[in-house]
Amino acid sequence: MSKKNKNQMVSGETLISNAPLKDADFENVKAAPAKVDNKKFDKNAKDKKPSAGARARKTFKEMFSELKKVSWPTAKKTASMFGIVVVVVLFFLVVISAFDYGIMSLVKLLMDHSVV
Repeated sequence: MSKKNKNQMVSGETLISNAPLKDADFENVKAAPAKVDNKKFDKNAKDKKPSAGARARKTFKEMFSELKKVSWPTAKKTASMFGIVVVVVLFFLVVISAFDYGIMSLVKLLMDHSVV
């Protein structure tokens, strides 16, 4: 029996990490046969385009499939986030209103003193 080098892959062994392998030997790894799409070689398949209804159904089916995978927040968390948004908006409303009032007062003061 020969010893297996820790950087050497054996045929049928799966790669566990996505990290790049340094000095890896891939001689024993066989590539999977490429799947051939028969539609590419069918001359009539190019001319056939699914109807608008079929494309719309496929789009909605895929959309609902993706929406099922979404991790939706709870009602309590949603209310909490909504409260935070309202507080931040009110804070900036006060800050911007204060700057606006200050600038308008400065412009009014300058206009009153500039007229002779």
